[in-house]
Amino acid sequence: MSKQKPEYDIVRPKPESFLQSTRSFGYSIETAIADLIDNSITAKATEIKITYGIDRYSSFVRVVDNGKGMNEKELLNAMRIGSFNPLDARHENDLGRFGLGLKTASFSQCRRLTVKTRNKTGKVFIRCWDLDIVAKVKDWVLLRGIANKNSEKNLADFSSEGSGTIILWEKLDRLVESDEVKSDKEHFYRKFDNVRKHLGLTFHRFIEAKEISISVLNDELEPINPFNISLEYPSTELAEEQLSIKQQNILIQPFILPHESKLSSGERNNLEIIRGWTEHQGIFLYRNRRLIADGTWLDLDFKKKESQRLCRIRIDIPNTLDSEWQIDVKKASAKIPDVIRKRIKTICFTSIEKAIKVYTQRGAYLKRKGEKKEIVYLWKAKQKQGKRFYEINKDHPIYQLITAYLEKDAYIFNDYIKLIGESLPINFIVSDFSDPSMTMKDFFEGSKGELKAIYQNTVAALIDAGVSEKDAIEKVNRIECFQQLDLN
Repeated sequence: MSKQKPEYDIVRPKPESFLQSTRSFGYSIETAIADLIDNSITAKATEIKITYGIDRYSSFVRVVDNGKGMNEKELLNAMRIGSFNPLDARHENDLGRFGLGLKTASFSQCRRLTVKTRNKTGKVFIRCWDLDIVAKVKDWVLLRGIANKNSEKNLADFSSEGSGTIILWEKLDRLVESDEVKSDKEHFYRKFDNVRKHLGLTFHRFIEAKEISISVLNDELEPINPFNISLEYPSTELAEEQLSIKQQNILIQPFILPHESKLSSGERNNLEIIRGWTEHQGIFLYRNRRLIADGTWLDLDFKKKESQRLCRIRIDIPNTLDSEWQIDVKKASAKIPDVIRKRIKTICFTSIEKAIKVYTQRGAYLKRKGEKKEIVYLWKAKQKQGKRFYEINKDHPIYQLITAYLEKDAYIFNDYIKLIGESLPINFIVSDFSDPSMTMKDFFEGSKGELKAIYQNTVAALIDAGVSEKDAIEKVNRIECFQQLDLN
């Protein structure tokens, strides 16, 4: 009687092919190192030290923490590809996600990963992945020690007594891209300047709370708080809102930053963060206080505009909602769950409106020669019998100037202005503004020269009407539309 064939095949991935594929998850050097720091924080580290060296034959990156370390079994599991099921429950303070971060983040930048760890027993354990050895042997070969004497030197020893872990990257083929040492060093240092900023931003809440310190080449990083730009002019906090999914709380806190005109040059530099302050507008998504998305509208169909750049919205989610938010392997992107999408979009829309108002009005007041001048607006919003409408401000200096010039014929101008107010296409404006495919033109976008000419013409007309030059300039400087110009 013949033996029955099984109803399935076991098809294992080729080690060299699979590991090579893990190098293409889209990590940058910044997100890769941030992933390593996640593990350090989860291991209750309070000090994390990043060092690096670059030369023709022995470039390396080393991350040392004083966390709880691992025993041999835990180290083997940490070095296993896919060491944790993302569907399993995690500790509420765990910053991990798929059990891939240590390996995929490291392989995205290097071909050799060595981990040295020491737990509270004082025993030291070492394991090493070398992709070149895996490719040569064609099997899942994990070295039980250091690859060579040079690696031993680069790995070094723990910087303090007690437990901890050292992660060493070598064969940095993604960081060192040529044989030109001078050029490689310049690019290497530039990349680590970005690493400093990225880590200061990503982990700013941990650093501010003095739960951890992170240093790069013994230079301790300062936290970069994207919401607190100025001590003298704090950001405006709008009403915080709490939503929930599966009885898990989601906190949403909008901020309106102070207008640039109120800030010092150093504070304006703080607004830039990494990509520039217009690019950093929008949602800052935090998972367990760790930043996931640093200025984006995610999938809400809002476009980034200069007039909205004072708007930043902090959203806090727990690690129990990773699936609902579609957190990716790199912990660098997400998608708003459909069940709360409409509410979050409404919150963002309201916040954008307030941010635009501050941006265009410079906070409603401007400092001019030590005095505060109230802004004069072209339009007035009114309400009558429960209905909202808008009309031209008849107290506006330009309106009064024209009516005085026209004298008895001013009724024609008044009728025309009334028609403009009554026929303002509000429905079309709202519809176009909400259309993700439509890009709205900003106020005098690309034509500030024309606005300046109107300003000068208005001053001249007031002077011709008998107003003193000083009073004419003061009057025109208060007009809302001219706040876009540098009038100081």
